Order: sequence, then C-alpha cells, then structure tokens
Amino acid sequence: MDIQNFKKLLFEKAKAYGFEKCEIYFSSGSSSEISVYKGETEQYKEEESGGFSFRGIYKGKMGYFFSEKTDEDILDTVVKNAAENALLSESEEKEDIFSGSEEYPRVNTYDEALKNVDVEEKTALALDAEKKAFSCDKRVEMVESSLVESGENSIYLANSTGLELKNKTNYVVAYISVTAKENESVKQKYDYYVGRDIEELKRKNIGEVAAKKAVASLNAKSVKSGYYPIIIENKTFADILSTFEGNFSGEAVNKGFSLLKGKLSQTIASPLLTLTDDPLLEGGMSSCPFDDEGVSCRKKNIIEEGVLKTFLHNIKTAATAGTQTTGNGFKANFKSTVGVSSTNLYIQKGKTSFEELLKKAEGGILITDVTGLHSGANTVSGDFSLAAEGFLIEKGSLSSSVEQITIAGNFYELLKNVEAIGNDLSFNLSGVGSPSLFFPSIAVSGQ
Repeated sequence: MDIQNFKKLLFEKAKAYGFEKCEIYFSSGSSSEISVYKGETEQYKEEESGGFSFRGIYKGKMGYFFSEKTDEDILDTVVKNAAENALLSESEEKEDIFSGSEEYPRVNTYDEALKNVDVEEKTALALDAEKKAFSCDKRVEMVESSLVESGENSIYLANSTGLELKNKTNYVVAYISVTAKENESVKQKYDYYVGRDIEELKRKNIGEVAAKKAVASLNAKSVKSGYYPIIIENKTFADILSTFEGNFSGEAVNKGFSLLKGKLSQTIASPLLTLTDDPLLEGGMSSCPFDDEGVSCRKKNIIEEGVLKTFLHNIKTAATAGTQTTGNGFKANFKSTVGVSSTNLYIQKGKTSFEELLKKAEGGILITDVTGLHSGANTVSGDFSLAAEGFLIEKGSLSSSVEQITIAGNFYELLKNVEAIGNDLSFNLSGVGSPSLFFPSIAVSGQ
C-alpha cells in the first residue's frame, strides 16, 4: 500500500482507539555491492530493507510499534500493541510529538548521475583499482579486497499535527586493501572513498594510494620510548574523534557519562580548535534537512575557538537539560527509538600546510594508523593507549617508517594541546572529519 494512504488509515484508526497524537516514520533503502579478486568478479550482492515505526501518546504515555509490513490488515495490531506498550511504560520523562519547525533548509542529498551507475561500471571501477594497485610497485603482493558499493535511502515522516516531510539520499563507497612484501617485511594498508560523486571517486585513485601506503610502510622499526612531537594524520584523528564523540551528546551528559557536564561556556580546547556539526554540509554523507523527530537541522559549533558552546540534543534530552533541541534526534533504523547522533561532525581545517606541520614536528613522528580504539580507549575518562604506526620526521620530511609503538594520553588533554591545525580536512568511513593536528609532546612507548 502507498505509504501516504497507509498513514491516513493508521491515523484514523489510532484516533478512534484513543491516541491523542501519533507519528509514522517510514524508511526504505536498497544497496548493491560488487567485489573483485585477481581480475575476476568475486561476489555480487543486492539488499533491500524497509519498514515503519509508529509512536503515539496514549493516556499520557508514549507507545511504540514497528513492522516491515504496510498492509491494511496490520492496522489493528499496530494501534493495539502501541497502546499496550504505552501503558507498560515506567518512564517519568514527558515525551511529545513535534508539530514542526517554521522552515526547513534546502540541502542536496541525492545525486542523479550516481543513480544511473550500473553494475558494469561499478565492476570496472573495482577492477581498475585492483589493477592500479598491482601496477604501482612490484612489491605489491596481494589485493585482498577491492569493492564498490552504492545505495539509496528514503525517509518519510508524518504526524497527526499536520507535519509531513520527505528526503532521499544516495551514496557510493569504494574500498581496497593491499599487501606489500619485501624480504621478511609485510604490510597491509587500505584506502577508501565515501561520497556521491562518481567522477570524484575516479580521480581519487584509491588503488594506487593504498599500494603506496603499503610500500612506504615496509621495513618499519620501533623507536626509543619517550615524549615526541607528534602529528596525527587527518583520517587517523577522525577515528580517534569518532571514539570519543559521545561525550558531546546531551544524553550522555544528562546521565553523567561525560566529563564535560557543567562545562558549557568554559574553555576545554586549544583556541585554534573549532568542532562543528553540520547537517547542511555540501556533499556530506550525513547531510539532511531535518532529523528523525521532524526538527529542522542547522549547523552549529560544539566547540568554538576552544570554548564549549553546546551539546547535541534531541527533544527529550533538551527538555531534561532545560534547553532547546539542536536537531540531532536520530534513529539507528526504523525499529529503534530516537537517540542523539551527530551528522557531519568535524574539526574545522586550519591554514597550516602539511609541509609546515612537518617542519614544526622536527624530530618527531607522523602517526598514520592506530589500533585498539575499542579496547585501549576509555570513552568516559578520555584515557587512551593505542598501538600505532607512522613515520619519523627528519629535516622537514618523512623518513623511515615506524611500527611497534604505543601512544598514550588523554583525549581531553589532546584537545587542549593542539598547537597547529592543517588545511587537509578529510572524513573517515563514519563521516567524522579532521585535519592533521600537531601536538608538541605525546608519550610514546617503543623499544
């Protein structure tokens, strides 16, 4: 059944049953992925998903129900189960259905050219990446994976107050993993592209980039333990930021799971650092005009020149904190309740070139990879101890590769100790971005 007709019948049924207000959230998506190995198609798969969630206020409480079916014969089940769910709720927090914002921004989240990219073209892109990796250097021994995935998703949100919103997004992801070998030294590195511009993907040449990373990392050695000037490369720091971003969530703050509680308007970072959540970012993978509660999205600085300006909130966490929602109420999928999530979260780029960063870090180390972010990082205290790899910095340039080292410190202290910010902003696979950052001293354990 057409979702709008289904919504009409559902709302009529809910009103007759005694619901004061109600809402429907419907999402549908599809994706296809092609992977190649040794010049041949290894796997092709297609997936489709979709369903709706219903929520409504029944006898003063919010009740929920979700299903993959949108057939008329499920209407009675929806309202009955949602009503029972509301009566079983023990939450004392007051929830409401949002009636809508005054206006909604325009943001382009769908690329028509990408829509027309077929299986043959995706296969060609994956094969080309693999071929370029092998042709880059004779020390490239294997390409474990070369794949291209594309997909799209549609959201429909409506409620009984008259709100009705739609948005459609699409994306393409390309990923390649390359192994290089020289004598007894073996290194595996990867590169990727996430976006919706197929021409940009072609220009990125991820096969060659991954191969060069792997070759450059061969014959790495450890260093003596001590404190070193450190540059953390852009995507690597984006991964670190991803691990600790929950500390900026109003939900975590309200529950006492963030050490930033009570620090609004205080300086918590270097004055060089501005941390932004921008749902309107052109080309951003998490760009959207409204959140999953129907609140208009807007760009906001979480940290501005070192000062903590806001936490991210949905309607419920904002009410608990006595403030306004920031339009960051999102669902993980149609089956889940609304939580708090960032959109395009990134540290704003600086004016310092990468070459200038290398000069500032003379005698130090460029960190290009870290592992152990799930086991070696305490997301509440901010403490971390991470296995790392990278390159020594000598005479303003990268020299020998480095491995078998550990960097240790505290995330909150890192934010305060940033002394230079690169102009090379880049986003990781999670849609979190950072430029390369220079720190005058970080503890390194090695030999």
